[in-house]
Amino acid sequence: MNSTVACALHTPSGTVFAKAAEHGHPWAAQHTEAAINPHVTPVSPCLLFRVESSGWDVLVFEFVPGRSADLGPDSPDLNLVSDVVSILGRLPLPDLALPTVQEHFAKDAESEDLEQLAGRDLLHLDLNPDNIRVGTRAQVVDWASPAVGAAWVDVAGLIVRLLDAGHTPETADRWARRLPAWHAAPASGIAVHAAVNARSWARTAQKAPFPWAVRLADAAERWLHYRQRLDHVAGSGGAQGVW
Repeated sequence: MNSTVACALHTPSGTVFAKAAEHGHPWAAQHTEAAINPHVTPVSPCLLFRVESSGWDVLVFEFVPGRSADLGPDSPDLNLVSDVVSILGRLPLPDLALPTVQEHFAKDAESEDLEQLAGRDLLHLDLNPDNIRVGTRAQVVDWASPAVGAAWVDVAGLIVRLLDAGHTPETADRWARRLPAWHAAPASGIAVHAAVNARSWARTAQKAPFPWAVRLADAAERWLHYRQRLDHVAGSGGAQGVW
């Protein structure tokens, strides 16, 4: 959605991936992707070169053979996904002018609540199955909306994708506990994220009621209700050590 052309190019010297947008494309993020790429190559394909000519901005990347990640409950891809998300959560924060996660969710919560999501980690903020390419390992693509915040926020966003792929809130929660970043997540922060993410997806589904948006709004709402039940039990003394 944030480019005019996205394709594999089979050339005499090998296959590459090209992502191009006309100048003025409303959702293009070519400059952002070019700037962030040197800092994310441990988890992402390398940008080979960039061409700006005749009203076009073209990024040419290493080609990643593989397919979109299968996030289903019994998928063998889940191990590869947890590996790459763990590495992502440890990447150094680049010295770039990136928005904060608070700015990303500013429409959906009060600023004092959003401080619970703050941190000094690099976030992708769109870890959907199509942005996680699986071959011999998993790699993260499409860095159109990176931000600065707590590393566990990317995990929380991915949980909604797991629910959309067929997980229950309980199995998605259990999978998240594999990831070091999730263990650093405070219960109050998870609650804030679940609420603002549900509002964000509901707003998206209302504005553009495509089937995928409606499904994700439903998944985000189910995760919110699950977290509210957990927090209620913990608050009444019925559970100990939740995060």
